[in-house]
Amino acid sequence: MKKYIIRIFTSLIIFAMMGCATATDVRQAADLIRTDNELTRLLVEVRPVDQDAAATYLIGVASHAKKEADALKEIKDKRADAIAYYRIAATAFWRSGESNVANELFTTTNEGISLCKQMDNQQPDRDCLFLRLVIPFAGIESVAINNIPKLLADVDFNDEDMTEKEKKTMKQIFTLLSSSKSLVQKILKLEADKSLLSHPSMESYYSRNKKKAIDYFEGNASEFSVKVDEFYKNLGDHEPTLGITKEDASKLEKLK
Repeated sequence: MKKYIIRIFTSLIIFAMMGCATATDVRQAADLIRTDNELTRLLVEVRPVDQDAAATYLIGVASHAKKEADALKEIKDKRADAIAYYRIAATAFWRSGESNVANELFTTTNEGISLCKQMDNQQPDRDCLFLRLVIPFAGIESVAINNIPKLLADVDFNDEDMTEKEKKTMKQIFTLLSSSKSLVQKILKLEADKSLLSHPSMESYYSRNKKKAIDYFEGNASEFSVKVDEFYKNLGDHEPTLGITKEDASKLEKLK
């Protein structure tokens, strides 16, 4: 009788533990959906009309999602959920537009990508694909903030007045375009990712933003090359002090 009671008691404990685990799983799944929906709401409804408020809320969402991801990443059967949280966190940090969360953006993205690699063929390809896109696209946006077209417009070597300020501006543009080129090349490498084909919406997102990145780079790189040609064309007897050769400008234009 005593053994029978012990067995019943043990079964009740196991059942209770299973019930608790199920309740925890349900709460966690609900939180993941809720957090993802909140990210979408902020990006679609709030950010277009109030970027400052959206930035604050997005950082809050990102911090929550990262905390959840960090808590789940060591649990084998929760790694896919952890990756989803990392994708949410990385997106929210990126779309906040705040430079002071750049380190968090890189850390979050790298943690997510590392977890994707651990899961190998079992990785949630949509989330993992997006995580690989975040840093290059965020980097392109960061470069664009410097307004390369305006910097180029401020340089005129046809007026026979090659100022030191203009030369300094050209060097700044060369550095920005070099960074932009590296990021665009990373974006282009993702074309070989077969997971794009299984997610039409992601393929559309990738193609659309890839084109924007290429157009932005090629347009500015071409204009930059023209400015370099103008410098040497109007140089006359002056010493070539630009610090950028026509060959440098020509190489910069080539993405492949």
